[in-house]
Amino acid sequence: MTVVITGATGNVGGNVVAGLLERGVPVRVTSRDPGGAVFPAGVEVAPADLTEPESLRAALVGADRVFLYPRMQDPDALVAVLSEAGVEHVVLLSSSAAAAEGVEDDFNGGNLLRRIERPLAASGLTYTFLRPDTFAGNASAWRHTIRASGTVPLPYPDSVQVPIHEKDIADVAVVALTTDRLNNAAPVLTGPERITLREQVAAIGAAIERELTVVEQTEAEAREFFGRFMAPRFFDAILGAWRASVGATPEISPEVEKITGHPGRTFARWAVDHADRYR
Repeated sequence: MTVVITGATGNVGGNVVAGLLERGVPVRVTSRDPGGAVFPAGVEVAPADLTEPESLRAALVGADRVFLYPRMQDPDALVAVLSEAGVEHVVLLSSSAAAAEGVEDDFNGGNLLRRIERPLAASGLTYTFLRPDTFAGNASAWRHTIRASGTVPLPYPDSVQVPIHEKDIADVAVVALTTDRLNNAAPVLTGPERITLREQVAAIGAAIERELTVVEQTEAEAREFFGRFMAPRFFDAILGAWRASVGATPEISPEVEKITGHPGRTFARWAVDHADRYR
């Protein structure tokens, strides 16, 4: 078995590579700049760009399974290349947004992912759609103000989430890539606990042994502040999700533990694992 990993420099993809190497599975990663990235010893590197599907053909020679990062412009063309290359199973890093009600109207998120899922599901290839909910890693956006002033500006600090550690997503991906247990499945993945943004800030403070302060913002203040880092349409979607989840009880999925055999990692564990980001 040879597994091709796209997006191998990302938080999830990098952990997928590590998990496969631990199992002795031959790994080939793709990179737009093979000389500009550092990968573990024993990893084969092939030049390719997901936005140019034809560039993947050489990387797919002899590959049985592919971990697919969802950054592409022409899903139909990419699926055609995968099929013609003889790939047997594609594991797509999708999102729980792809399964949400009203996804057809969500141009920025779920609908884009569904536009990738559809041709894969119709292709005849065996697939697994990983649908994680909120990434714990979203809290990395707070690192600059934490380092500078020990504060985190937030408009809805009591928004409730079930954030998932990227290693849990990767562990599920490794199961999908090395067994047939998740063939044609689309598990929704969450963390093991409900936790507010305010509690996440406190967990990061505990991890770095520093008292942090949440600075509550109005929506207007938040738009001005976060507008420096992201386009308004993306932040408006995030703001709406935060607003709607204040006092909510989002579902906790059992899939991580059921698939991997271990409980999902808590946000506190994530904060300890990434404490250096905030120091």
